[in-house]
Amino acid sequence: MTDRLRAQRLVRGMHPREVTVVRRPTWPQTNLLVFGLRRGSLTVVVKHPRNERAAAALAREWDVLRELAADDRLDPWRQLLPQAVGYLPVGPGRMLAQGRLAGVPAERLVRGRPQDLHRTVTAALSFLAELRRATGVVQPAAERSGEWAEPQLEILSTEIGWCRAGAGAAGLEALRRRLHEGLAKGVMTQAWTHGDFHPGNVLLSEERARVTGVYDWGNARMDGPSEIDACMFVLAVRAARSGRPLGRLVADAVRAGGLPAADRALLRAAGVDPDGGGDPAVLPLLTWLWHVAGNVRKSPQFGRSRWWVTETVAPVLEEASR
Repeated sequence: MTDRLRAQRLVRGMHPREVTVVRRPTWPQTNLLVFGLRRGSLTVVVKHPRNERAAAALAREWDVLRELAADDRLDPWRQLLPQAVGYLPVGPGRMLAQGRLAGVPAERLVRGRPQDLHRTVTAALSFLAELRRATGVVQPAAERSGEWAEPQLEILSTEIGWCRAGAGAAGLEALRRRLHEGLAKGVMTQAWTHGDFHPGNVLLSEERARVTGVYDWGNARMDGPSEIDACMFVLAVRAARSGRPLGRLVADAVRAGGLPAADRALLRAAGVDPDGGGDPAVLPLLTWLWHVAGNVRKSPQFGRSRWWVTETVAPVLEEASR
């Protein structure tokens, strides 16, 4: 059955609507059927899980959307966040519906208009700075190191076979020590944290001057280490521009004792201390950990992919072991 036919069957019985399937090529999203429903000027985005792992991810996203809607501190940015429209948690027609956000995907701007790259990055980081100021509390990272690292490390150990023994397990343990030692000396901002703030989840205005929407809040939490969002965006832009996998870039940062000077300057301009008051490798390592854990939690295909483990996971854990 084609995706379009499946989408039409899922909404059978509703008023006549135009159905547009959204192509999502990456592994986490192939576990979802994503399509738009339009009737007149009203458009909603519908996500239908193809398996139980995706269904669990949608349940988590629904909870986060309701938390976002209930947080009065976010009122100035309400129009930039997906509106929770409806959720059917059980049955063959289970789905999550949310309001459609307008704007140009930042991913397209990063790849298609390199001359505007600085404006694109500045707009995204400015949005994060405002969110951090409105919802954040600066505190010693040691107070939250367990919550911010241990669940993600456990996901890697459980979902990635290479991490269960030998060099992978040793690298994971070395990463655990490096994170806890670094966070024990550092300072970070506990605030609303998207958890996977890359250009594919960010929409911008045509002139690249401001963020108009942010999608996919399924990995978010209101008390996360918010600096990782800015670091994720900077790393993702560098990965898109260089063609190098995220794991290789983070391994380079660990080897060099921190992010490249240009990336550090961008973070400082956005109010993020790239050193976190401690080990300069901790911020890229924690950012990488949340990104990787979020991917394998949504889709077990990641942990089973030899190429992905080799390019994204192994370089970081090998470098952490040195």
